[in-house]
Amino acid sequence: MKTYKLNHIILILVFAFLSGEILAQRMQHAPARGGGGGARPSGSINGGASRTASRPQTSQASKPSYTPKTQNRANTTASRPQVSNRKTEINNNRTGNENKIGGGGNKINIDNSKNVNVNVNRNVRVNNYHSNRYYNGHRGYYPYHYHPYRPYYYGPVWHPFGFFVATMFTTAVIVSLNNQPYYYNQGVYYVEVNNGYNSVPPPVNITINNLPDGVESVTLNDLTYYYYAGTFYEKVSDGFKVIVAPDGAMVLNIPDGGEELEIDGNKYVFYNDTYFQPLAKDGKDLYQVVSMEEN
Repeated sequence: MKTYKLNHIILILVFAFLSGEILAQRMQHAPARGGGGGARPSGSINGGASRTASRPQTSQASKPSYTPKTQNRANTTASRPQVSNRKTEINNNRTGNENKIGGGGNKINIDNSKNVNVNVNRNVRVNNYHSNRYYNGHRGYYPYHYHPYRPYYYGPVWHPFGFFVATMFTTAVIVSLNNQPYYYNQGVYYVEVNNGYNSVPPPVNITINNLPDGVESVTLNDLTYYYYAGTFYEKVSDGFKVIVAPDGAMVLNIPDGGEELEIDGNKYVFYNDTYFQPLAKDGKDLYQVVSMEEN
């Protein structure tokens, strides 16, 4: 019995001794807390390991300052060759065979001194005496009815005023007035100029033997006139004579080169020193020659 108690006491002492050694080892490994008190392992409130005081702080690496590309980039515009503003110069002095009809590079020179299809208010008005005249039984001019001026194409042999040709047509004939020769071909009149010929308005009172193809017969107060491309003719003993446009005559077409003018709120077409008033008659768009006077 005594032996059993002795062994029991020995076991208790050994257990106590071993427990003290283990506790001592744990206490040696735990860091000491400042401010007194027993030593205890440190930890975060959320259970995670806290950063030790001796851990080096993460250094803030200095970022390279941003430099705009325009500062580091080579100035290419300084070394780039500048593009010069080139101006195309056109030589208007045409000579030689450039304007010859039938040549490889036919070119047309048209007198641009005349404004075409430009609204212009001229200081004129319709002649007040027209209301006392009769035109084919109608007292005064026919009522104004605007329709757009659409130049009529008279074919490839007709040319507007100012048209230049280097050589004359083999079908042309020479007609004269007041010792001035004209070259006449298919309703077009030319005068000789340097290096060629220019188309001109038909001179009043000049006479030709034959009328061009496509001429219109115009009847006014029982008289018959002939009209072609803005020009009026009357029959004479030795042919057909160019006359001033008869007041009140009505025609179907006006060629290219006319001016559309606004006068007293109405629009007229001015061509070859003649004013034409647009109107509608029997379902057709026509033009009537009107007389103008200064305001």
